[in-house]
Amino acid sequence: MVKSGIYGEYRGTEYEITVDMDNNVKIITEEKGKIDSTFEDLYNSGVYSKKVNPSELIDCVSIVLYGLIQGEKVQILKEKENEYQVATGSLLIGNDLNLPRVDRDTWLGWVPKSKVKLIEEKIAINPSDL
Repeated sequence: MVKSGIYGEYRGTEYEITVDMDNNVKIITEEKGKIDSTFEDLYNSGVYSKKVNPSELIDCVSIVLYGLIQGEKVQILKEKENEYQVATGSLLIGNDLNLPRVDRDTWLGWVPKSKVKLIEEKIAINPSDL
């Protein structure tokens, strides 16, 4: 499973971290094994969240994931068993990779994993800066 976004550790377990419109820091997960009665599924979507104090978080990182295909940089959006869904806003890259054009400036398609080199950039984040 590909990871992209902000992650950190809360009480010994890694969670994805988000900030809501009221600037509340929340940890989120879809894994029921990581939750207790203090988590909520606000939208009945299977995504559980809990408001936390940034001082309770450690080892926070921002993960940016992208792929290289034939030397061209593309976004990685989704993952299937043997493929990645990739996207680009570049006409030249979209055409070079034979990606279908889905919008005025978006090329999007599924590419075999064997053709994609994943690059993961991790940047340490101070939780109090969230």
